[in-house]
Amino acid sequence: MDTLSNHSTVIIVGGGGMGLAAAWRLAKAGQAVRVIEQFRLFHDRGSSHGEHRIIRRTYEDELYSALMPYAYQLWDELEADSGQHLKYLVGGVEFGPPDDPSLLEIIRINRERNVPSEIFTPAEAAKRFPEFRLPGDFLLLYCPANGFLAVDDCVRAHAAQARRHGAIIQDEEPVLQIVPLAHGAEVHTGRGIYTCDKLVVTAGAYVNKLLPQMHLDLAYIIEQNQVHWFEVAHPERFTADRFPVFIVRHERAAMGGTYGFPTFRHPGIKVGVHHSNHHIDVDNYDMIPRDDTTARVRDWVREFIPDATGKILKINACLYDFPPDEHFVIALHPRYPDIAFANMAGHGYKFASLVGEILAQLAMEGRTTYDLTGLGLDRFFSATAARRPAPAQADVGRGH
Repeated sequence: MDTLSNHSTVIIVGGGGMGLAAAWRLAKAGQAVRVIEQFRLFHDRGSSHGEHRIIRRTYEDELYSALMPYAYQLWDELEADSGQHLKYLVGGVEFGPPDDPSLLEIIRINRERNVPSEIFTPAEAAKRFPEFRLPGDFLLLYCPANGFLAVDDCVRAHAAQARRHGAIIQDEEPVLQIVPLAHGAEVHTGRGIYTCDKLVVTAGAYVNKLLPQMHLDLAYIIEQNQVHWFEVAHPERFTADRFPVFIVRHERAAMGGTYGFPTFRHPGIKVGVHHSNHHIDVDNYDMIPRDDTTARVRDWVREFIPDATGKILKINACLYDFPPDEHFVIALHPRYPDIAFANMAGHGYKFASLVGEILAQLAMEGRTTYDLTGLGLDRFFSATAARRPAPAQADVGRGH
């Protein structure tokens, strides 16, 4: 692609986790790609930063469960292309009351799809995973295929591989306006006007500023959330070769939605909770951690992980973008078929490799080979459009 030209086959608005994954798939397929990112590349004011993200085969929704094996395959491909170790399958546990709906659905789907997993009573779990202190009526589900992605490495690998195949990535260039055209689109920034045959919008938490420009009457809720690194009394018990990633499944209690990771590159264990309910305006916000969220997470850690001292070593803030039903949107624009769109509803990074492939298919072929039932934009504008079941309160956010 001629770097002096303002025309590209594909423009991607948003150079975060999903946008860079799409750039990799499109550029690797030979397309001329330009990524436009408003902040410095690899910034920490979005959703794809902060050491690691859970990747898991275990889902309580049939569609996400069916998509996950493809995501694993594409992460394998990125590892092969980059020569980097990105995916750490250290095993994962999910625990909660035996009647919790999301836990029961995961167990059912695992059996139907032959996802490897084991179920433990609290007494059995105490022998296998002594780091946790569980209530006597809980069940623990273990899946050896779960683990985490080294998210910062993954984002950089996607960018490097996209560039290796010719993609142009322009950062610190906010998009001021998107103009849909009969064919393609115009993208206006402070540096110029760019045109494209196909537009991919992966704006994450900043999507509300762009939706009206694409004639979409839809508003996302934007939350600021945070994760905490807690000191532990016996660090050797919490290394990635001994301690699994974990998710709490408990829809009826405030503890539901807590999730965490083993020690990786920073001291301590990383723990967060889905839904801080701290809603923000992206034109006027800070990334200062909130004490109420910290207190909620600290209380859980003290109760369930006895070796945690309660001392916080580090806190990272991040942003979630939630549509009204809290499911992914991965779709073509209902009126402008040259525009593809993706926002991930706070639990999407594990799918980034696959979302990049799906967006590439949607952009270049106008369709995808993957089942996206209920993930279209039309569900917000048509009473007859397909929809996904309401997600469980305990479905953990972008950290898993």
